[in-house]
Amino acid sequence: MQDLRPGRSIPPHASHGPPGVAAVPAASPHVSLPPYPDGWFLIATSDEVKPGKVISRRLADEDVVLYRTAGGRLRAVRPYCPHLGAHLGHGGTVRGENLVCPFHHFQFDPEGACVRTGYGTAPPRARLGRLEHREIDGLVLVWRHARGLPPSWEVEVPPAADFPASHRRVRILAAHPQDFVENAIDFGHFAALHRLVVDITDPPRFEGARMETAYRLGRAAGQRNGMYSFGPSVRTVVQGLGVMYGEAEKYGFRLRIWSCVTPVGPRHVRMCLTAAVRHTRPGRTGAARVVAALLPRAVTYASGLETDKDVPVWKHMAHLERPRLVEGDGPITRFRRWARQFYSEPL
Repeated sequence: MQDLRPGRSIPPHASHGPPGVAAVPAASPHVSLPPYPDGWFLIATSDEVKPGKVISRRLADEDVVLYRTAGGRLRAVRPYCPHLGAHLGHGGTVRGENLVCPFHHFQFDPEGACVRTGYGTAPPRARLGRLEHREIDGLVLVWRHARGLPPSWEVEVPPAADFPASHRRVRILAAHPQDFVENAIDFGHFAALHRLVVDITDPPRFEGARMETAYRLGRAAGQRNGMYSFGPSVRTVVQGLGVMYGEAEKYGFRLRIWSCVTPVGPRHVRMCLTAAVRHTRPGRTGAARVVAALLPRAVTYASGLETDKDVPVWKHMAHLERPRLVEGDGPITRFRRWARQFYSEPL
């Protein structure tokens, strides 16, 4: 019997044979990754969940409900009321510190316990399904694990640096989270697809749930062959298969950028890119402040143009079990071994 669970592929060119004879599949050069890795994933930005606000977002083909109480406490819960199953993200409201179901107006306190009914009767012993969440640098992350296990690692918080408000760009892309993150160390594709030269200033290091590297990207400068204009060295920190963080500094401006991908359905991700810039030299002019305010929009726009070149490849690519790698590809084998820890089942 064929395995048709999500993330399982039917081997191509299978030999079906005559009726009554079991099909013998041909050897397949690829395997399918499980559709959803475990880890921390971006659900919203802090400014999207103001006090009294209730929103619903997709994570691994399921809904997550986020709300913030009047006192400012943020909560992430499973979407259905334990009373009669109403979806709390569609019509649910916040009353003081409680989340109110839209159907019968049952109320749930910040710990998830039902504390009041809509009839004034004794509340049932019922609780909301709470989800582990973290609020980091204006981002709301939720922990997802296929087996329901608690967080086994934490997302590193970058040092405070008094950045102004960031500019955000959100898109839904046809991609797998691992393909998106693998781009960070697939150095060969920068030249072939993006026409960029890579100058690695710090080779990738893999430690626990974290991968760190630094490099500069260069574009051809003028007509002279071999002449390139390089930007600043960007230090990139990857945490799990959903969170990437980077910083760079040049000409007295420091850039901070978050690239986060959240699996919303099989081979579809919600990509959120946020960028913020501040000037680092004292006594900067008003013009410098204007530049710092405009640069994040330019960075996210330019990044979006480059991502557009990757999307058609991600949409149709297969995950090869034994890729034929060559010098210049980057440490893809090491990356894939490291990535295995983020799946609850063997690859």
